[in-house]
Amino acid sequence: MEKEYKITSPKHYEETMIAIFEMQEQEEPLTKAQQAEIELMLKAADKYEAEEL
Repeated sequence: MEKEYKITSPKHYEETMIAIFEMQEQEEPLTKAQQAEIELMLKAADKYEAEEL
């Protein structure tokens, strides 16, 4: 079952985008779990952008 990630405010959106960037910029390769988490976060960001921005 896929976890739900929901962005609830502009500040939360900004923090999410920063977290995604930081995970992508780390020196170690991303684990499968990190890749899945980034995907969930990006889906939530897309949904928030479509509904709120």
